[in-house]
Amino acid sequence: MRKKFIFYGQVQGVGFRFRVMMLAKKFDIFGWIENNHDRSVTLVAEGLEENIESLVDRLKDYFQNNIENIKESIEKDEGLIDFEIK
Repeated sequence: MRKKFIFYGQVQGVGFRFRVMMLAKKFDIFGWIENNHDRSVTLVAEGLEENIESLVDRLKDYFQNNIENIKESIEKDEGLIDFEIK
């Protein structure tokens, strides 16, 4: 499964991308994460649905005071084999 998330709020400059990368490796998720010009952050995650949901749940817990909103969509798998910070 592949999902795209856009996180809104105070998600830049707080270690958000690094935390996502660490969790992605823990949950065997591939994809990428990058800062956007509007101060949001985009995450593309490929892996088991329950692992992706666990990653997002952990982010919601850890950054509960930073995340104001999350936009989520399902995308076509690309067969990614790594996770990177862009």
